Amino acid sequence: MNLKKFGFSCLLATATLFLLVGCSDLMSDYDVGRNHNFVELSMEEALELLDENFEGILYFGFPGCPWCQATVPLMHEAALDVDVEIFYVSRDRDLRVGDWLEHDAAMAWWLYNNGVPNMRWIDEEGDLVEVEDEEELGYRPNINVPQIVHIRNGEIVDSHRGTFEGAESPEMSDEERATLLARYIEIFSAVGVCPLDEDAPDCE
Repeated sequence: MNLKKFGFSCLLATATLFLLVGCSDLMSDYDVGRNHNFVELSMEEALELLDENFEGILYFGFPGCPWCQATVPLMHEAALDVDVEIFYVSRDRDLRVGDWLEHDAAMAWWLYNNGVPNMRWIDEEGDLVEVEDEEELGYRPNINVPQIVHIRNGEIVDSHRGTFEGAESPEMSDEERATLLARYIEIFSAVGVCPLDEDAPDCE
């Protein structure tokens, strides 16, 4: 997959639609303007990247999430500062039908099995549940949003969810915003940088 080309193109169903409506701004529901580094991926396309020689940042969220609205402008600022693309995988409620549910479950299990911390659980109806036995029939991990994940060659390098542990509101003070911005810059700056740690995911 040519991700650079992908990053500067709109994914449209047909060439006819492209000519009629042009490139739509997938981030128009967020406060980031039109000059941004977000690239839209479907859940299925994101899953395919896990099996490829891919490195990048995945962002899971949706516009109706107040926590996403609070954090995306900081992701945007950090991405422009570092000059890195963010691959946006929407979890908008309107998408939650058909094959999307199967792909979402596969992604949730992959994130859980690869060490993303503090994931919550849902039942067969999609409702959040408290789980004591992780093998309990019918329950699966849920992709809590906003969630960003740095992936390198099928392994997780780093991740961050929400704002701060224990936060009860998406509202942040100026100091908290600066701290979260610094955290995003830390994560994004590691893209393309080979680690010295022998146990870290390999990069070429």
